[in-house]
Order: sequence, then C-alpha cells, then structure tokens
Amino acid sequence: MFGRTILVLLLLWTQDAVRSLRLVELRVPTHEPEGGMALLGCQYDLEGDTLYSVKWYKDGREFYRFVPKNDPPVYYFQTPGVNVEIGRSSNTVVALVNLTQESAGHYRCEVSGEAPSFATVYRQKYINIHLLPKGGPRVIGLKEQYNLDDLVVANCTLPPSRPKAHLKWLVNDKPAPSSYILGPWYRVSAERPDAAETFLQLSFFATTSDFVNGAIKLKCQATIAPLYQRETESTHYISLPFSMAAHPPEAKEIRDIASSVENTLATIIVPIMMLILM
Repeated sequence: MFGRTILVLLLLWTQDAVRSLRLVELRVPTHEPEGGMALLGCQYDLEGDTLYSVKWYKDGREFYRFVPKNDPPVYYFQTPGVNVEIGRSSNTVVALVNLTQESAGHYRCEVSGEAPSFATVYRQKYINIHLLPKGGPRVIGLKEQYNLDDLVVANCTLPPSRPKAHLKWLVNDKPAPSSYILGPWYRVSAERPDAAETFLQLSFFATTSDFVNGAIKLKCQATIAPLYQRETESTHYISLPFSMAAHPPEAKEIRDIASSVENTLATIIVPIMMLILM
C-alpha cells in the first residue's frame, strides 16, 4: 500500500514538472533562398520554472546552446551548412546567414528547466533551401506581326534553378490550350549540377479568334513556390494590307471629296467648250 502511494505521488510530481514548462511557438521558415538568411524563433513559457538551457539542433546535431548561468551564455558548434550570427541570436532567436544547399534539414528547438526536474520540451520543422534563377523567363522566336494561318512558335527558357521551375504560357491573359504546348524539358546546368534550366514551347496557327482588336498578347510565367514568380509579356499585331489597316473615311468625307472633284472638272471643261464653239 505504501509503495503504491509513493508511485502515485511520483507520477503526479512528474506530470506537474512537465506542465511547468511549455513550448509556445516554433517559428522556422519552410522555404528560404540560397545565399539568404533565416530567423529561427523559439517561444516558451516557464510557468514558474527556471530556465536551464535552450538548444538548437540540425538533423539531430547540436549547433547552438544558450545557458543563462554560463559566461558567456551562448555557445556555437561548427556544423556544415549552419552559419550563426551570434550578435543577432539570443535565448529565443537564432539568426542563420549565408544559407547553402547544406542548410536544408530538420531544425529542432529544445528547452529545459532547472534541477531537480530538468523538464524538457522540444519541437522541430524542416527548412527547404531553393536556388532561385538569375533573372526572369526569356522568350525567343516571336515576330512583330503575323498573318492569319501563320505558325506562331515561341520558346520560353528559365535559367537554372532548384527545384525545377513551373512554366506557363498565357494567350490574351488566358492559359494556353494544352494542344498549343510542348514540354516542359529540363537541362542540367554545367555550372550547377544540382540545378536545371527549364524550357516550354508554344506552337499554334494564328486564327481570327486569337486576335483582340488586331493584336495578340503572349505571356510566359515562371514560378517556384512560394519564393519566386516572374513573367515576360509581349504584344504582336496582325499583318493587314495598308488599305485595310488605314482608317477608312466616313461617308460624309467621301461625298465631300466627290463634290470637289466634280467642281474641279467643271472649271476645266466649260472654258474648253466655249473655245470650240467660237
């Protein structure tokens, strides 16, 4: 009976100890660009306990430790892909700079209370590191003007990226029909074997329905969610004969021109007839 009482008391004490420390929020970005920076936030509530340490791990390997009783309280462990800016880091925030492909991984914040319980809580999130393209999509192969039934062919190319980009063609601000699209294709970059260029071709025969007010607008969009979205847009006109392309005169103008011609002829012919009769 005595042993059972002790066991119950120990269980209640352990539960109280666990409840005394709570990890409120883990703020870790899910996507960041290569070469950029990331702020890792770890908000906790001691609820009466005393802080013993805050530790950060990447893929199970400790790289940052904050112990308030130590002098200095911060210690940084060298870890591949993890570059900590100590001046901007504290017990609740860790600043990572110069992110690389190796920086991707699971990041865990672990908060521990003081003795005798050393209650510990933790949470983790994964960070993806993207290599964003240098510049926007490039379109080649288009002409300024097109005749009806002309073959319109254009290639949209995006510089190397990781992950592969999503390209999309739009015709007059509407997604191009699937029958107009060829691709996408990918080519591994010679400079960055971990990245690839993306290609998407647009090909169709121009019809009257493709031209709005005598023009067709083509757009290539490139997306790497959620960090990158760029587009390239161009407008191309239908090729028409000069007489059709020029603004036709109104009916009143036509009558005025005819009347002027008649008066001019009368001015010339009447004197000639009088000379003949004489």
